[in-house]
Amino acid sequence: MQTRLTELAVKKNMFTLLLSHRPELFDCYVKHSVDLILAGHAHGGQFRLPWIGGVVAPNQGIFPQYDAGQFEKDDTTMIVSRGIGNSIVPFRINNRPEVVLIELRRN
Repeated sequence: MQTRLTELAVKKNMFTLLLSHRPELFDCYVKHSVDLILAGHAHGGQFRLPWIGGVVAPNQGIFPQYDAGQFEKDDTTMIVSRGIGNSIVPFRINNRPEVVLIELRRN
């Protein structure tokens, strides 16, 4: 499945927030100079191994790069929530559900 980002309009000198269901497209968001991305869909990797991370995530496959947490590249930050639901498998292992609280402050 190909995602079209050619129509993503980002104005310079304005803060840009993107709500995304596709954290694996992080490099595309960086390319379009999005300031902050709030993402999910990876379910924290469904099962997590200590010191390794998520085992499998939708659209990312085995050992996903963007399973949970904060990722930064250039001037773009992405926060991926593990969420509170499940994927195809109805349970989690070493992967507590989470709701992320973010406070935005003006500089």
